[in-house]
Amino acid sequence: MALMTPALCIAAVVALIDTIPAAGNKIHPQRRLIRTEKDLKRLCFDSENDRICGWFVSPAASNTTVTTRNPGFAGIGQAGGGNNLYVIQVQAEVYFGLNDDADSEQVFAALVWSVVEKVNSYGGLAGITGLVEQLPCDIEQFGYAMLAGSPLVHFARINFAFRGR
Repeated sequence: MALMTPALCIAAVVALIDTIPAAGNKIHPQRRLIRTEKDLKRLCFDSENDRICGWFVSPAASNTTVTTRNPGFAGIGQAGGGNNLYVIQVQAEVYFGLNDDADSEQVFAALVWSVVEKVNSYGGLAGITGLVEQLPCDIEQFGYAMLAGSPLVHFARINFAFRGR
């Protein structure tokens, strides 16, 4: 039996974000280290839209998995044999260039909300083997961040959760 994994959940979230044109072309399936302005440009500069817009999708910082065991075993020592349900939690962190002249806060808020709205409109994202239920997507944090001594950028953290075997 194929089991749901964090890697499958991350890949599904990356694929979904990639379908939103305003999300740009800098979507990473893991966190990346940004120490210099050169790193910031390499990892977050969206050449399609000529702006900073970088996405980093990774396991959630806390409670990455929450497991419940149900009665009935299919086999001891077999993958999937313990009749467990897992909730795998993933988060996307996004950094977006601040530009008051272009009303960037409103543009950024609309972009973040479009991701949440799209995820919540699906019963389950494609490509997640073993998925039983996709839980609602939430915006955990919305504000500002400073990376690599660069100017202030918009920041948001979006949480995704998937229940499956």
